[in-house]
Amino acid sequence: MRNVLFAVLLISTCGLGLAVAQESVWEVPDEAKAVENPVEATDEAVTAGGALFKKHCLMCHGEAGKGDGPATQFIKPAPPNFATTEAKERMSDGEMFYKITTGKRPMPPMTRKMSETERWQVVLFVRTLQPE
Repeated sequence: MRNVLFAVLLISTCGLGLAVAQESVWEVPDEAKAVENPVEATDEAVTAGGALFKKHCLMCHGEAGKGDGPATQFIKPAPPNFATTEAKERMSDGEMFYKITTGKRPMPPMTRKMSETERWQVVLFVRTLQPE
C-alpha cells in the first residue's frame, strides 16, 4: 500500500503519466535555439539553478542529469542523459530553455513552476553537470 501511495504522489507531483510514450525527436525552432542565456553564470545563479533542478527535475532526470531519477520506473522511455559531451555540443542554452519552458509529455512545461529567470538558472546548473 505504501508503494502505491508513493507512486500516486510521485505521479501527481511530477505531472507524469504511467508508461506514457514520447517521441524520440524533440524539434526545437531555430529561433529558440539561437537565444542566448541572459543570466550571468555567477555562483549564486548556478546554486539557485541547482536548488530548482533538485525540486522540479531530479525525480525524472536524476541527480547527475543522466535520466535515471526514481520516477523513471513510471515513464517510458526514460529521459535522455544530458550530462554528456554530445548533449553539451548538440544543445544550445536556448534549446534547453525552450524544452524546460514548453515541456513535452510526460515532462510538464515549467512556466507555472518557475519564472523565466529561474528557468535560465536551471540551464546554468545543467551546464555544470556536463563534461568540461
